[in-house]
Amino acid sequence: MTSNNIENYKDTEKRLTLLHDKEWVATINLLKNFHYDDKFDYSVSYREGKQRKDRTFTFHSVLHVEETHSFIFTSYESDWESGEITKDVKNKLTLKDIEIIIVNQREKPNFDYFFI
Repeated sequence: MTSNNIENYKDTEKRLTLLHDKEWVATINLLKNFHYDDKFDYSVSYREGKQRKDRTFTFHSVLHVEETHSFIFTSYESDWESGEITKDVKNKLTLKDIEIIIVNQREKPNFDYFFI
């Protein structure tokens, strides 16, 4: 067995275990059907590879790559005047599904009252 086969076996074993976790399954389904709503900020909590600490990545779009059981998260630059998202990519992150812990959705604060 090559090291790649061993890694694939370990990934499959972990995926099968995670399929019994309802919260993880709900998170993966949410990402597969993700639609951005500009009223919210989105981030994904994850643990990549053999890292010991959870990390967080803020994103605006996500692409599911079924063949590799992975997700590509993308964050975009914001226009400094309007605050609207531009098409300029700020950061990208590719994660295996088994590295994802949860998706966080937080309502954006409303700063309109500062400009009255």
